[in-house]
Amino acid sequence: MKLWSVYGLIVGLLVCSACADAPYLRNQYETSCTLPDLELAEAWDLLEEARSTPGGCDHDARGMDRCRALHREIERIAFVCPNHIPSLMTTAVLAYEDKDFAKASERLSSILNLVKVHPDAAVLRARIALEEGNLPFALTFLKQRMELSPDHAQLREVYAATLFLSGRLEEARTQLAVAEQLGAPRWRVAYHLGLFEERRGELQKARLLYQESVDLKSDWNLPISRLHGLLTKPFSGKKPSDLDGSYFELPPVLK
Repeated sequence: MKLWSVYGLIVGLLVCSACADAPYLRNQYETSCTLPDLELAEAWDLLEEARSTPGGCDHDARGMDRCRALHREIERIAFVCPNHIPSLMTTAVLAYEDKDFAKASERLSSILNLVKVHPDAAVLRARIALEEGNLPFALTFLKQRMELSPDHAQLREVYAATLFLSGRLEEARTQLAVAEQLGAPRWRVAYHLGLFEERRGELQKARLLYQESVDLKSDWNLPISRLHGLLTKPFSGKKPSDLDGSYFELPPVLK
């Protein structure tokens, strides 16, 4: 999901002194749905800036936690604009980051009730199911969603992870190959293929695939961790059900 930062185009037209305030101060008493795209873009850009800046989430001059206040502003937009899908999706992602899976799932269900097809919402809902260990739900849900979005690479990646954790290794490999054909990045595919080979006991093949992933994305810790793990705790003695979704790098939802 991409949030376009276009609110700057209208700043010069706003003449009230309150418009100089952060959105969580300027809009905190607004209860009508007016410009949700612009308001969400502003709040999201400020949140991203704060989270990427050292001390950016500290308290502001009024003693307010900037990031929590921006979270509340995004929640306000979703509340006053209950049919605004970008706001619902953003609050779902923020709830997921806070490990509030119940809230995230509720927001995702709202999206999927509003629109029949929303692959990003489906990806996140399936990831939550994986992290909760609910493999039967994830398998059924993803199969249904792939029928609606057969060309969505990220859905295929999550489905491959779910099949792997269910012990269906060859089916998982097939889905991962399809995901790569649909555009899944090779660095992520190579890492996951390494997991499959490690599970099969093919440690040399796994090592080569992990190294390929590191070569393609040198700042990524998961394949580096598995390269070390091959020497200490290989997966070959474990059942897939002994593993969990933390070993997988599933695609991000917000980009």
